[in-house]
Amino acid sequence: MRRAAPRAAGAVALTVRFDPDEAIEVDASILSLRVEGGLRTVDKAEVVRELLRMVREHPGVRQELLHRLQS
Repeated sequence: MRRAAPRAAGAVALTVRFDPDEAIEVDASILSLRVEGGLRTVDKAEVVRELLRMVREHPGVRQELLHRLQS
């Protein structure tokens, strides 16, 4: 279930920097999620919020992230 983005007045900004090649890959990945999911819109902030929820809610995802961060 998709959650609405927080209202601008109460939102906390998060900046993630990518090198130019990685930024293209991120945009392509988000576009493919939109197309595969049949979604009208998906933005980077929504993807980051959902990924972090997955880390909190799914131990396997959390373990994989920890493994990658430790490598």
